[in-house]
Amino acid sequence: MTDVAIWQSPLVIGLVVFAVILFVWLIKVHRALNLHKNTVRQQKRQQEKELENCNKQLLEVRSVLVGLGQKVTEQEDIIRHLNERIRELENVDNDGRLYTRANKMVKLGADLEELIEECELPKAEAELMMSLQAKIAGKEKVPPLYKSQQAPSRPVRGGYPPNKRSR
Repeated sequence: MTDVAIWQSPLVIGLVVFAVILFVWLIKVHRALNLHKNTVRQQKRQQEKELENCNKQLLEVRSVLVGLGQKVTEQEDIIRHLNERIRELENVDNDGRLYTRANKMVKLGADLEELIEECELPKAEAELMMSLQAKIAGKEKVPPLYKSQQAPSRPVRGGYPPNKRSR
């Protein structure tokens, strides 16, 4: 009887109720921890996928940057070449400068010998420049285009002479 009395004591009943409540609470905590663990695993998988996508995008960006770097290098080479060519052309235009200087000298009244010596022009070119400047200034007459003073009787159409009709 004493065994039955022990089970009926309030302390034992309280301990059993406490143990049952503790057991139920531990089961709930265990389930909640499992749910949390599963959620964390899913989040980890998603983050790994996002990280993999970011790595792929980073590789794409790197490859694009390498391509752009090559194109920039090519453009720099082209610019360098064009700058060299411009310098060469600036140095080559000495003849044009000489003719410009000769033209100014003719306008200022230089004679044939001065043009030949100062501008290093051949005699024929110096004479031509003097003659052209005189014609431009109106000191010399320009010869007419036609031998006679009369204009042609029919205008030429389209660059072709008029058709002659046979009768």
